[in-house]
Amino acid sequence: LALHSPLMVQALVGYYSDRPEAMAARIFEEFWQWRLEDSPEFATMVGFHDYDHLLESYSLQSFRDRRDKVQYFLKKAKELPKAEDPWLTSSLNILIAGLEGYLRGLDTDGHLYPISFIEGVHVDIFQTIDYMVFNTVDDFRKLLSRYKKLPKQLEEIVELMKEGIRLKKMMHAVSMKGVLERLNLFECPAEKSEFFQRFEKFPDAISEQEREVLMQDARKVIETSVLPAFKQLKKFIQDEYMPHLRSEIAATSLPNGEAYYKACLQYHLELDLHPREVHQLGLDEVERISNAMKQIIKSLGYETSPKEFSAQLRNDSSFLCKSSEEVVRLYKQLLDEEINPKLLTIFPLVPKSPLRVQLQDASKSSGPCAMYIQGTPDFSRPGIFYVNAADLSRSPKYLMPALALHEGNPGHHLQGSYAMELPGMPPFRSHIEDRRYNDGPVHFPLHTAYVEGWGLYSEYLGYELGVYRTLHDKFGHLSQEMLRACRLVVDTGMHALGWSREKAVQYLLEHTSSSQGEVESEIDRYITWPGQACAYKVGELKIKQLRKKAEDILGAKCDIRAFHKVILDNPGPLTQLEKQVDKYIEETRKNQGREL
Repeated sequence: LALHSPLMVQALVGYYSDRPEAMAARIFEEFWQWRLEDSPEFATMVGFHDYDHLLESYSLQSFRDRRDKVQYFLKKAKELPKAEDPWLTSSLNILIAGLEGYLRGLDTDGHLYPISFIEGVHVDIFQTIDYMVFNTVDDFRKLLSRYKKLPKQLEEIVELMKEGIRLKKMMHAVSMKGVLERLNLFECPAEKSEFFQRFEKFPDAISEQEREVLMQDARKVIETSVLPAFKQLKKFIQDEYMPHLRSEIAATSLPNGEAYYKACLQYHLELDLHPREVHQLGLDEVERISNAMKQIIKSLGYETSPKEFSAQLRNDSSFLCKSSEEVVRLYKQLLDEEINPKLLTIFPLVPKSPLRVQLQDASKSSGPCAMYIQGTPDFSRPGIFYVNAADLSRSPKYLMPALALHEGNPGHHLQGSYAMELPGMPPFRSHIEDRRYNDGPVHFPLHTAYVEGWGLYSEYLGYELGVYRTLHDKFGHLSQEMLRACRLVVDTGMHALGWSREKAVQYLLEHTSSSQGEVESEIDRYITWPGQACAYKVGELKIKQLRKKAEDILGAKCDIRAFHKVILDNPGPLTQLEKQVDKYIEETRKNQGREL
C-alpha cells in the first residue's frame, strides 16, 4: 500500500481512532456503503453484488431522503479537523464538492426527466442484467426479485414524470422519439420477451429440475407483473406525458432554465465557464482543426474542402472492412501490436485489468460505433471495448486508430483501470463508471470532463506513440476531434443562444464528416443531455494546458511519465487536478534546486 493511502493510515493509527485521517476514512466508507445500498443498480454495475435483488427508488420521497442523507454527510465532512495528509485532504474536498453539487442539482429538478430515447428503465434494466452474475440458483432468484420490484419502480418513475408535468419541466419530443416503439416490444408472450432471455441458458451446476422451476417462476412474474407494468407505463407516456412535451429544444426554455443549463454545464465541466465562453472556445477550435485538415488534404495532393474530402473518403470502399469480424480483428491488432507495447514509454505503469474487444449486441446497432464499459475490481468482468459493426461504413479503417486510443488504451480502459487499482483510493473516487446522464446534475459526480477529456487527450497521444502511420489516419483523428469541437458550438448554441435544431444540424453537416442520420442522432442527444457533450473538448484542452504549463516551467525536467502519473492519480474535478499539477511542478522545481 502507498504510504499516503487511507488504508495505510487505518493500519497505522487505527480505523476507530480520533485522528483526522481515520475519521475521514470512516466517512469515505460510510458514504460509499450508503451509495451501494441507495443505488443497487449502480452497485451491480461496479461489481458489488450484495444488492442484486433490489432496485433503486425513484419516488419523490426517496429524493427528499437523499437530500437529508447528503446534508448529513456534508455536515460530517465539513466538521472534520484538518488532516496533515494533503492527498487525503484532496479526497475530502472532492467529496464535499460532489455533495454540494448534488444538492444544487436537486434544486434544479434535474431528476424529473427519467426516460428518453437514450436512457431509462426500458433500456437500462437489460444493461443491469448484463452486469449481474448468474452462477447459482440464488443468482437467478435475485433477478426474479428485481422483476417483482419493477412495477413499483415504474410507478415511481411515473410519479416523477407527473411532477415534471405539474412543474412544466418535460422532455422535448426529439428526446422521446422511439420510446413508445421500444415499449411496444414488451407486448408479447412472456417467453418471447427480452426479460425471459436470461432464463434460456443456465450453468452446468444448476440441475434440470432447478432450471424448470426457475423458468416456470420467470414466466409467471414476467406475465403477471413485469409486462403489465410496462404496458401501464406506455399508456401513461402516450396519453398523459406526450401531450405535455415542451415545445422548445433549449434547456433555458424551461422554468428557471438558465439556472438549470448552468448547473448542467457546471456538473459536466466542473469549471466555472459561461455558455458564451464555451461557445467561443468551440469556434476557435473548429477554425484551428479545419486549417490542420486542409494541410493534410494539400499534402495528399488534393485541392478540395475538408467536407468534400470527407465525402470522398466515405465513398472509397478501400477503407472499409469486409466483415464485422475484420473490424474486431483490426481493433485487436491496433491495441496488441501498435499501442500496448509502447505504453510504458509515456506511462509509469500499465494496469493489470484485462481488456476485451467485443462486438456490440445487434439490438444496439443504432448506438455509437464504439464505447467502453469498465471492468470490476476482481477482474471477473474485464474492461470491454464494444465495437458497433452493424454498418461497416461507420467503421472506416482511418478512424480506427483514434477510436482504439480513446476507448481502449491509453484512453478509458487505462484510465478507469488505473483508478480502480490505485492502492488506497477511496472507492467513491476509484469507481468512475456510472453513465446515467438523464439525471443531469442530480447525480453524484461523473467527472465527465476528466474522463472524456482524457479520452480525447489519448487520441492526441497517438502522435507520440506513432499510431497514426498514414495521413489518412491523421485526418481520421482530426475528423473525430472536429466533432468534439463542434459540440461546444451547437450545445451552447441550442441551449443558451437561441439556435434551432435545424441550424445545429446544418452546422455539423458543414463541419464534420458525419452523415445526415448520424448528425441528427448527435443533435438529439445534445438536446436530451444538456452540457454533457461539451465535456470532451473542454477536458482535453485543460489537460493539454496543464501539460504545457509543466513543460514551460520545468523544461527538460518535465518527465512525461511523471506528468501522466499525476493526471491518473487524481480522478476528479479539473480544478482539483490543476492543484495537483501545480504541486507536482513546485516539488519538481524544489528537487531541481537541490540537485543544482
